[in-house]
Amino acid sequence: DTGCTFCSVPELPSDKQIDFQANLNGTKILPWKHVLILTHGFSDFSTMPSKIELVPGSLSSEINSLKKHIISPHHPILVSNILLKSHKKLVYLYPDNKVIKFDLNHTQDFVRKYLVPQASELAPVYNPFKVAAEESSSKKTEEPVAGHNFDEFTVDKNLVLICGHAKRDIRCGQLAPLLENEFEQVLHRENLSKITDLGLISHIGGHAYAGNVIYFPKENDKDIIWYGRVFPETVQGIVSETIKKGTIIADLYRGVLPQN
Repeated sequence: DTGCTFCSVPELPSDKQIDFQANLNGTKILPWKHVLILTHGFSDFSTMPSKIELVPGSLSSEINSLKKHIISPHHPILVSNILLKSHKKLVYLYPDNKVIKFDLNHTQDFVRKYLVPQASELAPVYNPFKVAAEESSSKKTEEPVAGHNFDEFTVDKNLVLICGHAKRDIRCGQLAPLLENEFEQVLHRENLSKITDLGLISHIGGHAYAGNVIYFPKENDKDIIWYGRVFPETVQGIVSETIKKGTIIADLYRGVLPQN
């Protein structure tokens, strides 16, 4: 017991209960790319607006507005904001397994360089949450993006993210602090803290399955794993089975995103 292994979950409103009946398998969205933004200006997720993507001038707002005009509808992009203790103004990109630094003025070039499929990738990717549309500007021939405006680094740590977007949904908002505390203690006990970053992520869908946890392995030959209905008592199992051994826990499994 780490101190919160069996701590009680706060009582939730009657209209915000957790769905324990649904089969979790396949309930995750299926992004072609997942952008994780650290440049959002919030040091506390409890104050982050419900729809930060609508905040004018925010990076998530800029990317989402460009998605409508530049990005292939067959290659869905998920844009999330994350909070890590070692805050740096960076963007993480999966499944590319990259850390990317760039100036906000080059956001359109970032989208063109990293979020538009190459000609060899234009076969449609099935997305059950969006009606397929015709390929648009991704097919057009454009000038190549200047690479010197972007600094790239390979992700060198595992990443565990817990949905904690309190103003979007109270379920994740209430569970996230408990899960973060438990993960922090278990990762430290298992000597994984130095190779595993831990933090919070904004709305990723499926609040009815809170707590939602995504595990991004640092090795790009391992799948990104999405879990739901994670509670403090299941954290030790996730660390010992999934992070240390690479084993998927079927009862928590929402799906995987293969890395490159």
